[in-house]
Amino acid sequence: MTMLTTLGPLLITLLFGYWIHLKPFTPERVAKWLEQLVYLILGLIGFSLGSLDNLIEKLLIAGYQAVILILLVSSLSLLGLYVSGKCFNKHTENNPEEIASASLKQALMDALKTISWVIGGVVLGIVGKNWTLHIDEYVTWLLYFLLFLIGCQLRQGNYRLRKLFLNSQGVIIALVTIVTTLFAGWLSSFILDLNWYQGLAVVSGFGWYSLSGILITGLGDPVLGTTAFLLDLSREIVALMFIPFLARINSHLSVGYSGATAMDFTLPMLGKFHGSQIVPVCIASGFIMSVLVPVLIPLFLGMN
Repeated sequence: MTMLTTLGPLLITLLFGYWIHLKPFTPERVAKWLEQLVYLILGLIGFSLGSLDNLIEKLLIAGYQAVILILLVSSLSLLGLYVSGKCFNKHTENNPEEIASASLKQALMDALKTISWVIGGVVLGIVGKNWTLHIDEYVTWLLYFLLFLIGCQLRQGNYRLRKLFLNSQGVIIALVTIVTTLFAGWLSSFILDLNWYQGLAVVSGFGWYSLSGILITGLGDPVLGTTAFLLDLSREIVALMFIPFLARINSHLSVGYSGATAMDFTLPMLGKFHGSQIVPVCIASGFIMSVLVPVLIPLFLGMN
């Protein structure tokens, strides 16, 4: 019952944004509001963390968990994607060019800005530890609005499930990435002394750090939410750094390790090293994982 009451409203909100067209919600406004809302929620997550008792101990726990998880997820996912690439990958010519320094600089600046909002929230949380602000309640309501905006963005991008599922390479990459990532999460539950459903939930962001941390925190576990945030942020940064090298082996490695971000943030880099023919594969794979993030996280956490 807990699973249904948690997952139901989140999915309804996402689908409402996808199906209902509201004139004030133009693509430009949705993109702007989405970016601002993400930073606001991340700041509130930081506040919630800063107000916790034994903060340093809990941050050390989250950091340790994130390191173990990124090692497990990376090793198992890359192994599975290497095998699937050898078995199913269609030959495509790579377009090896050096990474544009501006792109790398922008990626690092975005990561720094994101972390700054969280750190700023933590500082305010420490200072205002005794303030009664009902932060968790605010995060939950903002989370609903965030998912509504994500639904709007998916509709405005003309993403159609039927067309995407026809892209066999994208589907194979997504399935291999999902299975190996979840297996890594399950293994981590034994190493990190987590419940099995927590191990599965914490890896179910598939690189979408701005949503995974928010979802898990909004569902009542700020420490695990911080772990998910650190894990997925690390995954995105590592993907940006290693796409040029992975692309030389096969597209399954570069596209799959990019996770949910293959359809947006890492897409320009993937196109740079694989050519335009990789774009439908990236969108298919990234879209499948992106859709599953707001489904799997509340699904697993609702199993307690």
